[in-house]
Amino acid sequence: MIHFDQQKQITLQTSPEEYFNQEYDQATETNMYQSLNYQKSHLPLNSQTFLPNQHSKLYDLKKKYLKNREDTHRRSVSFHNKMQTNKSPIKSQQTKRQCSPKQENYQPLQKKKTMPVQKNLGNNLRNILKSNYQQQVSYGENPENVIIRKEYSQLIEIPIENQEINSYCFIKTLGIGATAEVKMAKHRELDIEVAIKIYDRKKMNNMHLKNLEREVEILNLIKHPNIINLYHTYENDKQIFLIMEYSSPINLETFMKGRPFKRINEDEAKILFRQIADAVAYMHKLNISHRDLKFENLLIDYNTRKVKIIDFGYSIKIDTKQTCSCGTPQYMAPELVKKNAYDQSVDVWACGVILFKILTGVFPFRGNSEKDLYKKICQAKLEYPSFVSNPARQLVSSMLRVDLNERISMQDVLLSQWLN
Repeated sequence: MIHFDQQKQITLQTSPEEYFNQEYDQATETNMYQSLNYQKSHLPLNSQTFLPNQHSKLYDLKKKYLKNREDTHRRSVSFHNKMQTNKSPIKSQQTKRQCSPKQENYQPLQKKKTMPVQKNLGNNLRNILKSNYQQQVSYGENPENVIIRKEYSQLIEIPIENQEINSYCFIKTLGIGATAEVKMAKHRELDIEVAIKIYDRKKMNNMHLKNLEREVEILNLIKHPNIINLYHTYENDKQIFLIMEYSSPINLETFMKGRPFKRINEDEAKILFRQIADAVAYMHKLNISHRDLKFENLLIDYNTRKVKIIDFGYSIKIDTKQTCSCGTPQYMAPELVKKNAYDQSVDVWACGVILFKILTGVFPFRGNSEKDLYKKICQAKLEYPSFVSNPARQLVSSMLRVDLNERISMQDVLLSQWLN
């Protein structure tokens, strides 16, 4: 509940004539007081109460959040408006060709231009030839979307009295893990959409609690446009809650599945990967390694193409070489597979796998079993499709080097020829 400061009442002594000429119509309450259910008491005739003109802190937060959300929505919609203006005019608006009355209703059928394909080719090879023949639609860059991608997210400081878990209304489940689940929720009074990561104490041991403390500590240190924000934490006897920024319900895995051949052209790939590389380079400056970079841990806004890195459960501050092996097999570096000492370069390897899959739609290393997969990772033999450009090949190859000393750093990735 929000308590308003009680103002002192000032008694004014007036004459009967002034009472007769005085207007008793009170001013209409503002929307601010109505939204906060503020009730104004009737004042006596011989007294007058001076109400505070300043808005409450809670209302200012809500107003600021709604304004930022409207601005972001307005700028992101401009991308679709721009794409519509580039389309050809409607047939009814085009100039009609003069023809005779007999030819007026005659419309010859136009044959579709198709590439001649031999009948003896397999379906997979035929699809590959079609994909190489068809020109991919270039991604029309919107300058306003570039501004949105570079802007920091608004970090809302929720008052302590409104941080209880009962202040939030759960909407839907976004994901379920071994020890935690993520749900989308909305603050009842501030009308702010958040993502709440809920940990079950019964499923957690001492190691899980230690990792959770480290995750919260790292999230409090990091502030980057492409990294998720942590608002505050709440806990009780049964559960632990991390209230975080809600970015998008779509991760990169879901986004790529909706694309033709599960890949995108290099112009759009640069927009996505530049954000990932910039965020990882920022973490490496702080000696922080994510250790679980993958498609599922990269959220993307469909309109603005803004990427957010999430799930810092395996992240760690690396001062010296580490030996604890963790991560997802398809994204693991050779030193993690061999259980050798490693450093922050394991994130560089994972980013190389991500970039290869963005450009081609498949993993660079695949095996029939986990043992076969690890063997191919250690060999690191890359085969590129013909549609991948030479600068992109050079960048991926420099990131997927078995030798740690030969592997490129994230700062050099940002300065590569392909990204510039």
